[in-house]
Amino acid sequence: MVSRGLRVGVALLALLVSSCSRSTQSAAGTAPASEPALIPSGVLPNQGPDAPAIQLAPASTPSSGDTADYWQQRADYSIIASLNDTTGVLSANGTLTYTNNSPDTLRELWVHQHLNAFRPGSRWSATDAREGRNRYQDMQEPDYAYERFTRPPAVNGRALRVSYPIAPDSTVVHLALPAPLAPGATVNVDFAWMARTSTLARRQGRRARSVDFAQWYPRVAVYDRQGWKPNALVPAGEFYGEYGTFDVTMIVADDQVIGATGVPVNGDPGWARVAAPGYTPVLRANAYDNVPEGPMVKLSAGQRSVRFYARDVHHFAWSASPGFRYEGGQYVRSVAPGAYRFPVWDTVSVHVLYRGDAESDCELTLTGTNNAARQRALQSCIATSRTQWEDGKALQMGLTAQRWLEDVFGAYPYPQVTILKRIDGGGTEFPMMMQNGSANQGLITHEGGHIYAHGALGNNEWQSGWMDEGLTSYQTALQSGNTRPVVSAARFELSPSDPSTIADASLAARALALRNAAEARNAAVLSGRAEPIGTRADLFRDFSTYNNMVYGRASAMFEALHGVIGDRAFRAFLRDYYARWAFRHVDRWALQLSAQRVYGRPLDWFFDQWINRTGVVDYEARVTQFRESAIGWLIEITLIRRGDYRHPMPVGIYDGSGWHLTRGDPAKDTVVFTIDSSTRPLSVWLDPFGATDVVSPGRIPIP
Repeated sequence: MVSRGLRVGVALLALLVSSCSRSTQSAAGTAPASEPALIPSGVLPNQGPDAPAIQLAPASTPSSGDTADYWQQRADYSIIASLNDTTGVLSANGTLTYTNNSPDTLRELWVHQHLNAFRPGSRWSATDAREGRNRYQDMQEPDYAYERFTRPPAVNGRALRVSYPIAPDSTVVHLALPAPLAPGATVNVDFAWMARTSTLARRQGRRARSVDFAQWYPRVAVYDRQGWKPNALVPAGEFYGEYGTFDVTMIVADDQVIGATGVPVNGDPGWARVAAPGYTPVLRANAYDNVPEGPMVKLSAGQRSVRFYARDVHHFAWSASPGFRYEGGQYVRSVAPGAYRFPVWDTVSVHVLYRGDAESDCELTLTGTNNAARQRALQSCIATSRTQWEDGKALQMGLTAQRWLEDVFGAYPYPQVTILKRIDGGGTEFPMMMQNGSANQGLITHEGGHIYAHGALGNNEWQSGWMDEGLTSYQTALQSGNTRPVVSAARFELSPSDPSTIADASLAARALALRNAAEARNAAVLSGRAEPIGTRADLFRDFSTYNNMVYGRASAMFEALHGVIGDRAFRAFLRDYYARWAFRHVDRWALQLSAQRVYGRPLDWFFDQWINRTGVVDYEARVTQFRESAIGWLIEITLIRRGDYRHPMPVGIYDGSGWHLTRGDPAKDTVVFTIDSSTRPLSVWLDPFGATDVVSPGRIPIP
């Protein structure tokens, strides 16, 4: 059955194609009628029936296992964009300078127009309809989003052949190059387009004269060792981008205030005019050396231009609102950052933009009469828009996150970070910027962590979302102390004779929460609801399963890795991974080899089970001997693996002098411990302090 929303989208696309004999393209971004509408197979590269659901071979890591022989493409953008904030329409033109650093000759480019996901006829809307959500499939003009070429892309004045191989979805564009692009060669592709965000926000959006622009320009797909990696934008899965320099000039109304990726090198972003008392913006316009001259732009009355510049980024996002208020400060590194192969700054500007007009802006989000429920909703909106942010609160959270993340990964790799209030809830990261729906320490730490784990470490979120969603979720929990390594270490320090009794109420609550989460994950596996976290995002059963796997279950994987290799090695692994691979594409093998490098042992067994399969950690322990010996007492414990997952399972023995812990060998299905003790053992426990997700921890009977 075809949903009503999808029928509307198909009919709309057919109408647009039929009227597209001119050189200008249609509202859906379709190709001229004289060009083929589809690649013959209609299947995107690396997504055919033979493409594995789970990545089975390195996509970017060389066979050396390190950065020797590594290559990646380069994508530099120069863009001029003019915003009509009355209609929400952006008119833009720009040049993509694409450098082929691969060993292959290329005859095509694949490009994304991601804003076309938020409209009828898209695969996003079709997925929503299939899973029982109604968001974009029934939207009418002028509420839906779009990105459309206003003239065909061109190389040296020659128009390119354009097609949309998975129409009616128009988030993936195929461009046939006029001549082969040899290894080491560069091509300049000129684009002209219009873009509009949707009134129903999702990682982008608009309300009144405020806009959040993300994924708003023709974004070239990644070409890696496995070839092109384009994909339709659907609810499950995110992005994969090529690194380069972005030089973006925005033309906006005089009263607009802008937050963006990069630093403002020409023009006024509007921060000083709306700064809260006591806050003076530090623009960092001279953060980069050798910035080229900017373009000459023609302004109408009531307009101004602002130019942002960013290096070593794979995306450029921005927001504008006349209602923003500014607070800002600087993060000054207290210790020398050490040697990196990329530049770092001793001082990082931290910019915060929230809604100074929260009352009037929030009124636009409410419906119904002026009753008590409406007033509660209004006050909640004002809190998430302004009061959670103002008086330095969000700024302090940003500085706290900076200190924490530098301790986890290493020196922050950009001259600034912007934290701003977006229209949508939740949060989304971009290089140098996070667009957040509210302000709290966990969210700012999480999105700031993504600036490292996806912004600098350029993983394929669409294929391997666990690499940054799981890692970022885990480091966020680590900051709050709500992880097994932290909680189990604190429980061990208390050393109670009965480890199930925890005198500290806060510690007991954290331990219980961890145990409940583990039981829920194990139940999902045992009931068949779990799927391997390495599954390609659009192939998960549904959006809820995707979220549970790449956030919660993947976070549990990093927690288990922390337990396997130990605290010192885990922290060294994160720093090695970042220093070695920042501003490069990373896959499972880059991450795994960094972990192995510091641990000193192979970890294939660990990553294979967690990424490629589902399972539980389940061990049984028995006391198979207990007798007096020549020196006192001999106890023999047999540890047997019952679950699918292997883990160095801890076993604890308590005697009058305290606890003695040992761990099994994860490579062995059965391990026998023989322990001589001068003091009679009083109790034996499997995982006494809750260091693992083992199905049945607890006391082991002594004969």
